[in-house]
Amino acid sequence: MKKLFAMAVLLFSTLGLSAQSFGIKGGIGYSTLNGGKMNGAEMKGRGSFYAGAFIELPMTSFLALQPEVIYSQQGAKWEATHLGQTVSLQLKTSYINVPVMAKLKLGNLSLMAGPQLGFLVGTPTQEIALNNNSVKLNKDTFASLDFGVGAGVEFLITKGVLLDLRYTHGLINTLDKNNSSLKQLQISDKNNFKNATLTLGLGLKI
Repeated sequence: MKKLFAMAVLLFSTLGLSAQSFGIKGGIGYSTLNGGKMNGAEMKGRGSFYAGAFIELPMTSFLALQPEVIYSQQGAKWEATHLGQTVSLQLKTSYINVPVMAKLKLGNLSLMAGPQLGFLVGTPTQEIALNNNSVKLNKDTFASLDFGVGAGVEFLITKGVLLDLRYTHGLINTLDKNNSSLKQLQISDKNNFKNATLTLGLGLKI
């Protein structure tokens, strides 16, 4: 979290002179991994949350650029049947994401789209619900950087209070396919998973 605030302060101090407004935001998410299958298991998403800060830079009366710094929990969940019992496995990852969204304002409604760069933070964990085990994974198994595109809508509820709905889809592999320890996860033969996250939250302009 310290890295998040440090990046936010640096970003906002650089852009603050031309900013119309800045604020904080946070909410819940539904994350999963697209592009591959886990052997013998069904892929599902997992609940997550995010929190961060943003700054709005006006371009015209109806166009704006909105850089953000967001801490986001992500990952996925799988379920499989083993000896008649349902086994649940969760892969938990955390990122500091830096989306830069172009915003088209249509009254109280805004349409947003733009690229996102993500930095893997912390140590990913793998939790197995059958016996409540939690195993920390080798961080080198995962790609340290993530890149994707996001799109969504923002609704101005009242002055300074925003409702944000967004979908972000990764474009590069979440896992490092060249790492030998990746085989221990037994996820799939190709290990070609990409992040996908749907988020809903509130923003407060300060």
